[in-house]
Amino acid sequence: MRSYRRPVLTSALLVAALPAVLLPVAAQAASPPSPPSRPEAGQARSAALNFDELDCEGPEEDRLPSTDSGQGAVHEPGTAAFVPAPLPAGLPPATVKWPKNLPDLEDAKRMLSELDVGPFDSKGFQRTAFGGKSCWVLHGAEKCSTRELALKALSDIPATIKRGCKVVGGRWRSAYDGLTVTNPLRVDIDHIVPLRAAWGSGARDWPEYKRRAFANDLSGSPQLIAVSTWSNRDKGDKSPEKWLPKGYECTYSRAWIGVKDYYGLRVTAGERSRLEEVLGDCQE
Repeated sequence: MRSYRRPVLTSALLVAALPAVLLPVAAQAASPPSPPSRPEAGQARSAALNFDELDCEGPEEDRLPSTDSGQGAVHEPGTAAFVPAPLPAGLPPATVKWPKNLPDLEDAKRMLSELDVGPFDSKGFQRTAFGGKSCWVLHGAEKCSTRELALKALSDIPATIKRGCKVVGGRWRSAYDGLTVTNPLRVDIDHIVPLRAAWGSGARDWPEYKRRAFANDLSGSPQLIAVSTWSNRDKGDKSPEKWLPKGYECTYSRAWIGVKDYYGLRVTAGERSRLEEVLGDCQE
């Protein structure tokens, strides 16, 4: 890793790693059912076989039932009912909230030119290498998970919170498919650079605490974003030469490069070529 990154990265790693040391690790959630189809699609979709984070989006009691097809509701745990989550009147149009520390276009071009180019090999990948049995670390005295903190931070209106941490309402504009979602159960906190993609481009050689920090990075790099469950399943573990969000290709590519630069991950020749092509077409 380049020396100029180390002071910032060390601080971020400590922030992310300390809660995992000081607080109990949450129990692993049971395997979830296949994700629901996107309402307007009219066809069921199966979970992407290469996507190993489907059990990270909230506790089992809060997962969507297979019959769900609505947008504006909050699940009442222990029941099959959904209670409406009214939004304040007179809200401006929903906007996408991107993660912190998104590089601008010129910085992204420079960062990309400096990234090492090498092969990709995800052999041996397991999600548990990025945090053990728990998907997210817990933070502070209230033991708020990284997912709950991200839901709160990335809602474009003040999120509704119950019992200290639990996000039960808000509004999230999904950059991956353009959906505006008001139910946190329909929101995934996606890793811009998926864990498998990180593993295959350098993270296999990291110590466990660094992988845990990468998977829970709320502020160091532009790594975590709130998107609809359906679009996240479509993305899976794909890299930019295989998948980009339509209409947000430039911003997403800048975020991808920012994460890889921050953590010193390499890119493949095909990945770099596609990112150079996208940045070359950017107008911002």
